Amino acid sequence: MRINVNEFLISLSRTLDFAEKGVLRNNYNHGMRVAYIAGRIALSLSMPDENLFDLISFSLLHDNGVMKALLDSPSREKFNTETNPAHCVEGEKNIAAFPFLNREKNVILYHHEHYDGSGFFGISGRDIPLYSRVISLADRVAIRYAYGYTSDTIIAQINREARIFDPVVREAFLEMSRYMEFWLGMDDMFVQSSLVSMLPKVSRELDFQKIRTISQIFSNIIDAKSPFTGSHSRGISEKVGMICQYYEFDDTTYWKMRIAADLHDLGKLAVPNEILDKPGKLDVKEFRVIQSHPYYTRKVLEMINGFEDITEWASNHHEKLNGTGYPYGFGEDRLDFNSRILACVDIYQALTEDRPYRRGLSHEDAIRIMEDMAGNHLIESAVVEDINSIF
Repeated sequence: MRINVNEFLISLSRTLDFAEKGVLRNNYNHGMRVAYIAGRIALSLSMPDENLFDLISFSLLHDNGVMKALLDSPSREKFNTETNPAHCVEGEKNIAAFPFLNREKNVILYHHEHYDGSGFFGISGRDIPLYSRVISLADRVAIRYAYGYTSDTIIAQINREARIFDPVVREAFLEMSRYMEFWLGMDDMFVQSSLVSMLPKVSRELDFQKIRTISQIFSNIIDAKSPFTGSHSRGISEKVGMICQYYEFDDTTYWKMRIAADLHDLGKLAVPNEILDKPGKLDVKEFRVIQSHPYYTRKVLEMINGFEDITEWASNHHEKLNGTGYPYGFGEDRLDFNSRILACVDIYQALTEDRPYRRGLSHEDAIRIMEDMAGNHLIESAVVEDINSIF
């Protein structure tokens, strides 16, 4: 499958915005805005297309470790990405297998370092990777823009903080910041098209096994959303792989199903933790919020060319054969066999995991519940039988 990895990341980066709600105020489009600013700086510095391609990838992923760092933080209320290096460490781990054109070490790890050595890890000057130096400045500008600061105020702040930025990068920013067009390109209405317009025309031939190295990054982010979903997507992906092998699916279908399992709960990043982690029964309003998450999953994945099957399988995991599921109420005529597999594995995984309101059930108890559901024409009975024998 020929894919522009940057375009793929732009679609998925929206979920990082979901993930950072409550961490960064007014953070919508943050990843794209940082990538846009960084890309403009790169063009000003005459970076080759391959370097621009990788810089945009790093920029879109620069905050991918926030959820894990937040999960491990002793206080969600006091967590601040600007003062907590854990998100840099976790983010660097997450992208270890990402298919960059030319791998650069420690870009995410050092994206909050200061040129004068006063950052988290005390790295200074040109010992900081160039991409990190660019992202550091772009990140500050993007955050302050989102806070509603004027362009003049942002420029004045960057000048006051000159010691913490690479002087060449800072001068490139100051030069383009003179023009209104640069600032208008950051507006929520335009930032995606602004970013897309500068993307280098670089595509890569990636099979679905390689694409899964990207989906696993987002699976890790999803699972880090809550202590009660710490291995949910990963567990589902492993079990989906087992059942696909049992059914002797071809390699392409096998890896597409693994990707669908990785990404099926993307939309949960838009659900507040006070709902996900609630120890008691959800009220009607809260349950409506939970019911929205497969819709968000679909809206993100359907923007990716070549993901049509993956979008269906991932987004249908709460639909029921008799049409009583959510969010669309699809019935058996719309739910193909692979959608039914993922729905059943999701239920099994959820039943056997600890949740805020109960301990995980045994295999036997989970299968008993699922057999009752199959008897009521909610889920596929043949898949339940096979899960019982495989797992």
